[in-house]
Amino acid sequence: MKTISHPIFLVLATFYAVYYGLKQTDVVLPVFITSYLADLLSIFLVNTFALWIIRKMKNSPKLELPIAMVFLSVIMFSVFFEFFLPQQSPQYVYDPWDILCYFISGTAYVFWRRVLMRNAER
Repeated sequence: MKTISHPIFLVLATFYAVYYGLKQTDVVLPVFITSYLADLLSIFLVNTFALWIIRKMKNSPKLELPIAMVFLSVIMFSVFFEFFLPQQSPQYVYDPWDILCYFISGTAYVFWRRVLMRNAER
């Protein structure tokens, strides 16, 4: 099953790259996009890339991340970016909606890998 060469990953990674590129310029983007797009894509993109690396290292092309590991990444992102970093720097701000975005991203990842990819195999 494809990981980083899958069209869904490529489209989402392209969205993120375009967003990040525009963020570095003076282009004004809608508040929803500047506040939540990266959070909505983060778990999905990071876990897909991590799965690709793990598959290469273990030489196991059918390996999938356990659901518990995906949601552990949601918890780790939430704790790090919403609790730890805001205490360390005023650049980071606690936003409970970001945690919801991480959860949505993790859920989308699990749905993609468990449901859509299994249906594609049939």
